[in-house]
Amino acid sequence: MKNFNDRAKSSIFLVFPMSFYHVGAYFRTLAKKIHIYYSLPMKCTLCPRKCGADRSSRPGFCKVGADAVVNLYKLHFGEEPVISGTKGSGTVFFSSCNLGCIFCQNRSISASGKGEVISSEKLADIYKELEYKGAHNINLVTPMHFAPSVARSLEIAKAAGLKLPVAINTGSYDSVETLKMFDGLVDIYMPDFKFWSDKISAELTGVSDYREVASAAIDEMFRQTGRIVIGEDGMLKKGLIVRHLAMPTKLFDSKHILEYLCGRYGNDIFISLMSQYTPMPHLKDLKNVPPYLFKTLNPEHYDRLNDLLCDLGQENAFVQDDSSIGDEMIPDFKI
Repeated sequence: MKNFNDRAKSSIFLVFPMSFYHVGAYFRTLAKKIHIYYSLPMKCTLCPRKCGADRSSRPGFCKVGADAVVNLYKLHFGEEPVISGTKGSGTVFFSSCNLGCIFCQNRSISASGKGEVISSEKLADIYKELEYKGAHNINLVTPMHFAPSVARSLEIAKAAGLKLPVAINTGSYDSVETLKMFDGLVDIYMPDFKFWSDKISAELTGVSDYREVASAAIDEMFRQTGRIVIGEDGMLKKGLIVRHLAMPTKLFDSKHILEYLCGRYGNDIFISLMSQYTPMPHLKDLKNVPPYLFKTLNPEHYDRLNDLLCDLGQENAFVQDDSSIGDEMIPDFKI
């Protein structure tokens, strides 16, 4: 990622002891959490697809059961600088996904349940292990279809002394009610805002309400975290990084998204404008793939989007250079 100041149009930040409760309130909260942790997967309504699967006995739309499935965890250096830093982000890659973008770079795990089934207690141990290894934060990638188990794991880890900021990385096709499970447990959200057009989202994911759902989800994330907070070490401690992957030939879709984000949140959030779209090999094996998915992003279109961020007064943003295109930053998943 490159410094954005050379455009001389804007100062873009970078390129790339227990509380006491009223007894009644405490038990009402506890009862609600018990319902969340144990009831939802039985007739799953965790995500807006509301597939209704009894995930204790069969997979839902996401192709997995109720227990968290982890493919890989490691110190990861491929995130924005305020997340990866110099020591790496303690990243846990969960298997499968509730959205299913056909162009996904992580499709080897996002389209399957490949990985190890892990309990909430074991997840908490993983977070502590990553903290011990020096991670700047705990970064949970696509965990929302395992929300009850993951929320429980964070409670266990924090009770055991986890001090790192916790981040959730999500495609934003998330239910507000499910996001509320993480209120007070998560410090940073890194949501995508993938599509503006209902037609494009339906074409690439099979859902036509992505914009509506993602907008509400990101509002809830912002309600939980508030404005961005940077620590003395230059790392993000609290707040949102909203990511948008610019797609080939879809300049105006990206334009609408950037205008919306800048108008609604301004410099209270980071915007990460990504140019890394890469046609993945699996696309040739799929049917009815739109031709533009076999293209790469026009560099002039990406420059125009960078200029738009400047014109909109966005000072807290990340942009990418040409080295981001390709699959070099994709982790070696266990496939």
